[in-house]
Amino acid sequence: MYKQLVLAIFPNETAADRAAGELKGWEKANEEIKRGAIGVLVKDNDGKIKAHKLGTRETTRGAGVGLVLGIIATVLSGGLALLAGVVGGIIVGGIVGSFVHRGLGMSDEDLRLLGEHLDAGRAAVAVLVPDNEAAATSAELKKLGGDITTYQVSEEALQQAAEAAKGAGA
Repeated sequence: MYKQLVLAIFPNETAADRAAGELKGWEKANEEIKRGAIGVLVKDNDGKIKAHKLGTRETTRGAGVGLVLGIIATVLSGGLALLAGVVGGIIVGGIVGSFVHRGLGMSDEDLRLLGEHLDAGRAAVAVLVPDNEAAATSAELKKLGGDITTYQVSEEALQQAAEAAKGAGA
């Protein structure tokens, strides 16, 4: 169902939170756009990567943006063994790196650049959308001041990540 990860970089967490809120308002005003949860990824004052979600839970639709952001945060933190917090549980390692590289199509360079943005105090807004909503969502986030990158998401990898989370008690 969801096939694109739209990632928008903003100058700081305040700008990202504002854009995420605006995007939720835009969604409510537009009958054709229904994406559910939107996530924000930042580095806190202690240098730890944190992710938070706005909007509905996506448990009935498989892996949602919270799971995707949690996995990205784990990889950026250097921890491929365990993922905790964002998804409310623990996922054991093998699927994490595989999901980011194959499932999201993010290269090591993509991850390095995202990490540099977060290190510099910027924040990312992430939205997992169907293919037919990616262009409109990207355009809206760009209008709100984001620097946009999209990734083709493997439906199979999303399902595997959701099953791994469920199997681990997430």
